[in-house]
Amino acid sequence: MRATLMFGAGDVRIENVPDAGIIDPTDAVVLVSRACICGSDLWPYKTMQHSDTGRRMGHEAVGVVEALGADVRTIKVGDVVVMPLALGINIKAAATIA
Repeated sequence: MRATLMFGAGDVRIENVPDAGIIDPTDAVVLVSRACICGSDLWPYKTMQHSDTGRRMGHEAVGVVEALGADVRTIKVGDVVVMPLALGINIKAAATIA
């Protein structure tokens, strides 16, 4: 899949990364149709030290649920979901019904 990564101050790239998958029973995999970069993604834009692996950006998105962990009960495959700032920061997978 493609992702936006910051590799250092002013160095933002679209790169191929491994596909997402279910790791924990509370995970959801969402096919993202639209995403945005939040102001918090830009805080390190002028000061980030170089990183060989990059830091993923864009934790606010809209998409369709493709897979669910065994413990997910409030959404189903095929649901359109919104991942807002309040749920997207420092969480591997978060989704709310749109």
